[in-house]
Amino acid sequence: MQKTKVNELENVLLDQIEKLNDDSIFEDETKAKILIERSNSIADLANAFTGLTRTKLDVVREMKSNGGMYEKYMGIEE
Repeated sequence: MQKTKVNELENVLLDQIEKLNDDSIFEDETKAKILIERSNSIADLANAFTGLTRTKLDVVREMKSNGGMYEKYMGIEE
């Protein structure tokens, strides 16, 4: 399921790049500003998503290195 979200994000980013590469959009200054602002917002969200995904991966790696024990990971071993 995670792979699907990554693929969707990739498609959105590639779509935005295509739109920004279309010179005709810059004929209308208002549309150009909106597209640039939207692209900046999408880039910010993509960075946040990537950071969250990296954090999840780090947690899984850490849990695996500790034997996958929830208690050990949380530091509440007996």
